[in-house]
Amino acid sequence: DARHTFMFHQIEGLLVAENVHLGHLKGMLTGMCRELFGPAQAVRFRPSFFPFVEPGAEVDTTCPACGGAGCRTCSGSGWVELGGAGMVHPRVLREVGYDPDVVTGWAFGFGIERLAFTRYQMSDIRVFYENDPAFLEQFA
Repeated sequence: DARHTFMFHQIEGLLVAENVHLGHLKGMLTGMCRELFGPAQAVRFRPSFFPFVEPGAEVDTTCPACGGAGCRTCSGSGWVELGGAGMVHPRVLREVGYDPDVVTGWAFGFGIERLAFTRYQMSDIRVFYENDPAFLEQFA
């Protein structure tokens, strides 16, 4: 469909330090989205499961095709998913030599195509892989 491809590329972020909490992650991701997509961009966090974080969340932003009104691109929801995020699970910290009683961390992974798709207000993510000369020539 217009929001999915058979493959994707991902950008990831990780912060491990003392006194890090979910509010830091939400603030950083909201700020990043507003820098990339504009100050009025809506961002939401939906609970989700990922094996290396707890709690985990899907991060969504306003659909670039309809501005949140609902369309074919967003299946009428007004939102598109950028990726997943959450607080690094204490067992993961322990496995890499950190004491989870001293430090915590957050992590995220966003699809690069999703970021570009949203940034440039595209209506179909599949154009990145179709090798359409008209699409490619606009970036020359």
